[in-house]
Parts: sequence; C-alpha cells; structure tokens
Amino acid sequence: MKKILLILAVSVAVCFIYFYKPPVLSSDAALFHAEKFLLNPNEEEWGTVTFNGLEEIPEENIGVNLSQKSGFWNELLNRMQWEVSIKSPEMNSTIVLDAHTGKFISYFGAFS
Repeated sequence: MKKILLILAVSVAVCFIYFYKPPVLSSDAALFHAEKFLLNPNEEEWGTVTFNGLEEIPEENIGVNLSQKSGFWNELLNRMQWEVSIKSPEMNSTIVLDAHTGKFISYFGAFS
C-alpha cells in the first residue's frame, strides 16, 4: 500500500511540474524592463551609454517577440523569454529578458 501511495504522489508531482505554467509578463512589461535596463546599464560591462528612452523611437522600429528558452530543462518546463528589438539611429540592438520574472538575460547589438 505504501508503494502505491508513493508512486501516486511522485506521479502527481511530476504532472504538476510538467503542466504548471508560470504567468508570462505582458509585452508592455517586457518593454518597460528593457527600457529600464537601457536607461541604467552596467557601466563596467557596457561603458557609458547614452539612451533617452523609447518615446522618441517610432513604434514600427520596436519589436517584441516571445520565444522558448533553449536547454532541456527550459523546454521541459516551458520556460519562455522576451526578445525586445530596437532600431534607431543611435542603436540597433536586442535585449533578451526572462518572460516570467523580467530579469535581464543577454544583450545583442551595439550602441553607436
């Protein structure tokens, strides 16, 4: 009887982990976190960066894409990431954020 209960408990736990989907941030929240990163970058890594905000950039030059994180566990648990692409005269870059927490993952591109 104990073995059956243990197997049942493990099965329920595995199903919960597999089917649980943490809430994903909205695209507006992803833009907010990306802008926050660009306004306050880590100066040791990126040096001095001049960025005045997203207000001056036309809407068609800002792209937000939700994609699957790479890696076995991320695919198994359906972890997602936001990719925020910004094209302007000052920069052409992509900021990658965790779609569930909004934490910075990586940065591609360059400031001019």
